[in-house]
Amino acid sequence: MICTDLQKAHLEEACELLATSYRCQREGVPVLDEDNGSTERILPMLQWCLENHSGVAVFEKNKMMAYMTGFYIDGLLGVHKGVLSPEWAHASSNEKAFEVYRLMYQAIGQKWVDDGCLTHAIVFMSYAAEAQEAFCWNGFGGVCIDAIREVKPIEVKSPKEVRVTLMEDKDIEELLPLVDGHNRHLVKSPAFKPYIEPESTVGLGDMLREPGNLVWMAWDSNEAVGYMKVAPIEDGAAWIVNGKGKFAVNGAYVKPEYRGKGIGKLLLSAIMEWATKEGFKRCSVDFEATNIEACRFWLRHFRPVCKSMVRRLDETILNTIR
Repeated sequence: MICTDLQKAHLEEACELLATSYRCQREGVPVLDEDNGSTERILPMLQWCLENHSGVAVFEKNKMMAYMTGFYIDGLLGVHKGVLSPEWAHASSNEKAFEVYRLMYQAIGQKWVDDGCLTHAIVFMSYAAEAQEAFCWNGFGGVCIDAIREVKPIEVKSPKEVRVTLMEDKDIEELLPLVDGHNRHLVKSPAFKPYIEPESTVGLGDMLREPGNLVWMAWDSNEAVGYMKVAPIEDGAAWIVNGKGKFAVNGAYVKPEYRGKGIGKLLLSAIMEWATKEGFKRCSVDFEATNIEACRFWLRHFRPVCKSMVRRLDETILNTIR
């Protein structure tokens, strides 16, 4: 096997590799949009990435076995410059995937560090177990899960004391402590997600005025006890979940004392009822792998399709390599 720089002349083969990988993913999760595997959707992204950033490819007997590229982001998951390689920015033929991915990271990881990137983030399709294992051996850990479900009704028995409504402007004051509670939940172990700037009613109001942003709230009498929010497209979520007739759940929380009563399922059921009437086909969600409560809930109702993995390097490595 030979690892070399990824060139524009290689992109047609790269598209074929990614299309094959996407078909493998859709075999287990057919609700994914079939058109995402087309050259028309893949090629422009790879061209854009390679115009501004480096990439590598592995060949054996003049046949491309794998490729990998990515793009730089200032302050990626922290204060340091980082690189993100989304699920469309790499693929392999699945032959010797463990060895191939180890080889590619050895080559491209050096380029990333030479360019000052201390945070390395890779998104894998969930079927690619060998590739994920290779990056575990390369010092990476899981941080985020992207999942999807078909839009269809969810049967749920409503708790007698709880009702669900679509949020109105007058409810923003009631929503604020729920959003704050969600963010403070993620601060704690084992998620440890920073919460620097508390939410405000003004910020929530601006967000809700954006087209497609809607919130359903659960009430016990006049007390707001939970919420679930949707958006037409969730920034930062995996690319492969997108497609025609898709929307995203991008926020949810139930007060601790009300958990275990089926309120989250009740909120999701209301959203599925709305989405069915609106003609949506698929719904995505992304959540922290370290959020135990979120994992328990979302994995009951959604199928995982992508796993994001991250490695953060000691900043003193930059002094070492100069």
